[in-house]
Amino acid sequence: MKLMIGLCSTVLSYAAAYLADPLGFMWSFLIGGIGAMIGVYVGWRLARHFGL
Repeated sequence: MKLMIGLCSTVLSYAAAYLADPLGFMWSFLIGGIGAMIGVYVGWRLARHFGL
């Protein structure tokens, strides 16, 4: 479960920060943090669904 949460939060954080990069560093940083929080939730749900 911890591995799935870590992977999802890393991937979604990077993707959100990359997409928000044209808005500037501060927005990219904030949106990347929100992406990490969403990644924790998605990773937790996937781990529970697949029984990891």
